[in-house]
Amino acid sequence: MRFDSSTSLPLSTKLSIIKPLTAALVAVVALGAVTTGAQAKTLFKDTSLTALYGTNFKMVPTDQTADLSTVTFEHASTHDWGGIFMFIDRHNGDKYDLKNSDGEVTGSKRYKETFGKISPKFKVATFNDSLIKQVNLAGVYEFSSNSTGFGQDNYWAGVGVDLDLPVPGIKYASATLYHAFNENKPDDQKITLTSAWERDNFLIDGYVDFSFNNDDIENNIHFNPQVKYNIQPMLGIDNRLEVGVEYDYWKNKFGIDGVNQNAFAALVKYHF
Repeated sequence: MRFDSSTSLPLSTKLSIIKPLTAALVAVVALGAVTTGAQAKTLFKDTSLTALYGTNFKMVPTDQTADLSTVTFEHASTHDWGGIFMFIDRHNGDKYDLKNSDGEVTGSKRYKETFGKISPKFKVATFNDSLIKQVNLAGVYEFSSNSTGFGQDNYWAGVGVDLDLPVPGIKYASATLYHAFNENKPDDQKITLTSAWERDNFLIDGYVDFSFNNDDIENNIHFNPQVKYNIQPMLGIDNRLEVGVEYDYWKNKFGIDGVNQNAFAALVKYHF
């Protein structure tokens, strides 16, 4: 069934309901992620900083490509109640033209953007000896702002599963279905797949996002894996240090028909 945005609540009404709940949710989850106590057990946590530099990133709504450097702060943790994943990207790109109301070029400005997500999940059921090992209620707060003046605050809510795949080296795998309450476009649905595989200091991890059910824009798919090698043993240092490459494929980027991104970026990732 397609979601009919004409029958949905106005965005201001939706956000007036969702924002206080989301703020409270984020506060509770963040507190659990950085503290330990008798009421919650931390099973795993990892915090990292990544530097990336790549080429051939699509600048929309134009079809031009640009170089892009990115610094990413990332945190992931699992707990007996569920888990949290969050990241913040700071992008710096090429200069773009500034134009007046008549379309005349009046100068240039370097592209900058801050983009991030906070994604908590809450365990509702677990299974033994099954492909599905855990069922979760999940949410996402997605935010961004850039030097062109564009900004957004989107909220996703959904249900997902953690999977126990019978593949040697698989560290985790999950699938989640979301409904996205979008600020600057009609709501849509999203399917997010994540996984990670590691063996002999080689690591491949990443995600696939498929956005659909929006009459105003095209369905789009975003595939973003990283291939990395851990050089910590080679250097004899205390913390994990990875080098590698990220591939970014985005068909119909931002839902714009025919804007397809194929970009590669070199990366260095340090774990605290």
